[in-house]
Amino acid sequence: MSSLSHRFGLMALATCLAACSGIPLSTVPRLLTLQSELLQADPSQFVLAIQTDERMVPPAGATPTLDIALRPREAGGFEPWERKLPMAVTANAAPPGLPRAGSGRHWLVYSLGPSSQRELVQLRERMSALQAQGKGRPGGSLGIGISQEGIAVDDPRLARTRWDSWLQTSAQGGFFPLWSGTLEELRAQARGSTR
Repeated sequence: MSSLSHRFGLMALATCLAACSGIPLSTVPRLLTLQSELLQADPSQFVLAIQTDERMVPPAGATPTLDIALRPREAGGFEPWERKLPMAVTANAAPPGLPRAGSGRHWLVYSLGPSSQRELVQLRERMSALQAQGKGRPGGSLGIGISQEGIAVDDPRLARTRWDSWLQTSAQGGFFPLWSGTLEELRAQARGSTR
């Protein structure tokens, strides 16, 4: 995978996490390895955990997504592959390794469902095939992002409440802080990333 890492550079976390605001500095080194972690880990162990105000209940059917964009460096180099893999709610209690929610707070825990796991495996296979056939050819880029703004309700009473998210790519690696801020800041970043 090391030559794959050289051929496909991690562009940046996309969508709502594109801006550095809210991303703890201690998390940056881990984000730089997110591409290889994601491509090597068991997709069933990928978990997004969000701690927020207990009054914040996501809209019906809303889920965060794992956003992936694989693009050639040069037009026509290979067929681009872009997906927004939906995650499914798995629990509303603290997952192992994270603290219990404090008073007035609760956990929203999401993981990749079976179809999203299959898509992630297909990405791995696609990247391996591109690597095998691409010796001496220009590579491409792989952008990875987590969109969580879709589950944030637009309620002025909750705008200044705290939103803290953690990510796990493997059970062995555990959780790391992904983003912290207010619900208002999360929504503002999401609006800014779509402009």
